[in-house]
Amino acid sequence: MNFIKDHAWVLTSGGTGASAMLLHSKGALFPVFNGKMDIPPPFFLERALKNITLYSLQGLTEEVKLLEAMLQPFGIHARENVNFKLMTLEEGPASVKVPAGLSFRFAAKNDMTELLPLQAAYEEEEVLPTGAILDIRVCRCNLERIITKERALVAVLGGRIVGKINTNAKSYSRCQIGGVYVLPEHRGKGVASGLTSVFSRLLLSENKGVNLFVNVNNAAARKAYRRCGFHDLSDYKIVYI
Repeated sequence: MNFIKDHAWVLTSGGTGASAMLLHSKGALFPVFNGKMDIPPPFFLERALKNITLYSLQGLTEEVKLLEAMLQPFGIHARENVNFKLMTLEEGPASVKVPAGLSFRFAAKNDMTELLPLQAAYEEEEVLPTGAILDIRVCRCNLERIITKERALVAVLGGRIVGKINTNAKSYSRCQIGGVYVLPEHRGKGVASGLTSVFSRLLLSENKGVNLFVNVNNAAARKAYRRCGFHDLSDYKIVYI
């Protein structure tokens, strides 16, 4: 593997181009090994680890496990493991039943105040590792970025925002959706399914395939996504250091 500007390491072989990569961004290492399980430990790992801040490893489950094994000789061990299913949708989502009076619209800047508690609760429930404390200033910045840089849809019932969903990554051909959160008193009524179905249909109409990650322990969410037509694609893992 060759070292590139502290952020990317590329494995090349015989001049045939990159066959595997190791990426570093915002304290996370992302192995992109293309299913190769015979990747040699990069010779520069010990030196690199002295120059980067490392909080987590993220990627396809088997590739993260291989990276974990590479890092153990340097005293880096998992503090917490969180397992996900990567799910995908390629064509029109199924129609789902939603509560009477529920409507959907795009989020706007003037929704910031009402959406902030939902975003904070989402980050506490779905994003932060065990024991981490929410920084509301960071949460507000995350929400502002979502509203201004991404696309976000809200569910409104009785004039009140009761749920939300947004894109959090985009490529030429696909969108990743996430940030799905429904107020506890409105769960189990089809709000999450409605948000996912309507939002996915919009993205698919723009010729964008749709992916999402869901915690394997969140049975209700997995059921809601399957109801919309999503199916499992692969296993994904986050290891907090």
